[in-house]
Amino acid sequence: MGVLDAVFPADRAAPMVTLLDGHPHALSFMAEINRVRAIHLGVVQFGQSGELDAVYAHHGLDAISVANAVRDLL
Repeated sequence: MGVLDAVFPADRAAPMVTLLDGHPHALSFMAEINRVRAIHLGVVQFGQSGELDAVYAHHGLDAISVANAVRDLL
């Protein structure tokens, strides 16, 4: 059994939402392990500044965006 099989067992495969304070494709490989549907949230534009909550909302990394991504997958 490989490391990926141990961390992502095929019998527990489910759609996933990844969230990263970085480029969204950095974690996209995780959905391909078991070929599950996924939505990857992250930062694709840089240079914004402000309160952390406002910047996360701007990039779609806030709780509402995550909940919407989960809803879209289910």
